[in-house]
Amino acid sequence: MSVLNDRTIWSLIEDGMIDFTKSDTTAEEVKAQVNPNTLDLTLGRFVRIPQESRAAITFGKPYEADSFWTLHDITETGILLHPGDVFLGSSREYVVMPKNVCGQVYTKSSLGRVFINHMMAGVIDAGFAGTITLEFKNEGKHDVILPFGARVVQLQFSLLSDVPEHDYSMRVSRYQGQKLPEPARPERK
Repeated sequence: MSVLNDRTIWSLIEDGMIDFTKSDTTAEEVKAQVNPNTLDLTLGRFVRIPQESRAAITFGKPYEADSFWTLHDITETGILLHPGDVFLGSSREYVVMPKNVCGQVYTKSSLGRVFINHMMAGVIDAGFAGTITLEFKNEGKHDVILPFGARVVQLQFSLLSDVPEHDYSMRVSRYQGQKLPEPARPERK
């Protein structure tokens, strides 16, 4: 595998890797987000905040997500994170991964320097289409506000050695086509 550079990333964007009809951003904005070997992704308008609950989620099994998460629109104020707070966000960009490219999500270093951590559930499979759900936690000692549209993570792309036999779009997937920050969904067989 090889990491893709800025020219290749922009070429993929021009070929439809970002679906601007489903994104909350423009081609001009995204072009400014291309780095030498990554693409910055920005925080979308909706976040899910965990609710207090004594009930347990059994990982991989069905559960009532609305009992554990509330959906909030943050376009006016951003999201305030106190030390220890967590939330699910999503990218403004609707990504359509080529069938021969995968991605890895990393926290922006400037966000890490205020101790906001992206929880690293960040592999984007070849053939995936949707916004990217982002899992954040304030690991620091200060309150931090993340505004709508802030560059919060960067996506690094790698070229696969060949097109996979079954890319993400061909699998029984839990998250294909997502537009909101999605909590964990049960396994599908």
